[in-house]
Amino acid sequence: MRDIYLKYIERARGVPNKRMIRGAILHKVVEEVIIRSKILIYSGAAHSGAELSMELSELCEKVMKRISSEWRKKSIEAGYSEEEFGKLMNKARTLWMYEVSQITANVDRTLAKHPYISLDALVHTAIPVVVEQKLDGRFLGLSPNLSADALSFAPIVLDLKTGEFRSWQYLSTTGYALVLEALNETPVDVGVLVNTTFISNRLRITRTPHIIDDSLRMRFIEIRDEMMEIIANARDPGVARRCPDDCPYIGICRGGE
Repeated sequence: MRDIYLKYIERARGVPNKRMIRGAILHKVVEEVIIRSKILIYSGAAHSGAELSMELSELCEKVMKRISSEWRKKSIEAGYSEEEFGKLMNKARTLWMYEVSQITANVDRTLAKHPYISLDALVHTAIPVVVEQKLDGRFLGLSPNLSADALSFAPIVLDLKTGEFRSWQYLSTTGYALVLEALNETPVDVGVLVNTTFISNRLRITRTPHIIDDSLRMRFIEIRDEMMEIIANARDPGVARRCPDDCPYIGICRGGE
């Protein structure tokens, strides 16, 4: 937990790395395509899945250019070459088009079953998620500006990861669930980790649903308390024996090793 000490006590700034840049860009793609899908439906610009697909496909390059412009400099600073960044943006396009196909199929499926459905009900049924929901975590001693990747209208928390699965990721959905329960006073017992990876430029999505049980809740609280103790006492826990290569503070801890 030395990253907590460095961030909140030493006020050190971590250096964004390739994994962080990739995650930020792919998260942005998912957020954009979902929001724009809802806008097109609500505005009446798309009356069917086919029309929605056409509009979103035309928007793809415009959105990619904007994301590329926003992230190119940071990506180069994180170690991406121009060629690598180009490949990353191609993966972003692949993810965009995958989301388009899923959303438009849901729209057509819903319209086929309910041809007189209202626009609001159509959005709610075909695109049943809220992206980047802001949450106030102060009830649990957390940040007042938390942002959940996606919330389903069912009591389920979804967290998008852009890399290999790691066991500690269960704690992220657990934390969001505890905050939602504190805010809404309703139980949230299911989390879904959505891991997005690419194999030979082919998109692979792995969904890992899990129960947010008492053991996960206790583990989250224990880690939160330990973090709060580090900050309250300005205690440096020292450099870890093994650090992940993509830690944004590894240069500070290892001194350039």
